[in-house]
Amino acid sequence: MSEPLDATLTIAATDGGAAFSLVLTVENVGADAVDLSFSDGQRVEFVASEADAGDDGDGVDGAEIWRWSDGRAFAMALGSETLAPGESVDYEGEWRSPEPGEYEVTGSLAANDAEATASMTVVVPDEK
Repeated sequence: MSEPLDATLTIAATDGGAAFSLVLTVENVGADAVDLSFSDGQRVEFVASEADAGDDGDGVDGAEIWRWSDGRAFAMALGSETLAPGESVDYEGEWRSPEPGEYEVTGSLAANDAEATASMTVVVPDEK
């Protein structure tokens, strides 16, 4: 199903580089309202994986390093949101204490009936 949703991921270092603020902005770029339905209280997922170390062009990233939802409990209640044409919504998360390295961070809308995903590369410097 093709939805008129556009996603943008913004990542900013916080706490002197000890954490990263993650914001997935989802915008309805279509002419009609878009209804988003959710099976629980989770609205977004953020995942950090090792960046693709090879130049083989396969686009396959490395192992998953961190998942925002791990260890979190979400309300077990159906939910919905409606985005009017031109409307956007921000979903936020935080990645604390990442190890030095290069990562591909992906933010994804957790809706049942719509997709919106954005990724970017993050470099966590070695403080030594």
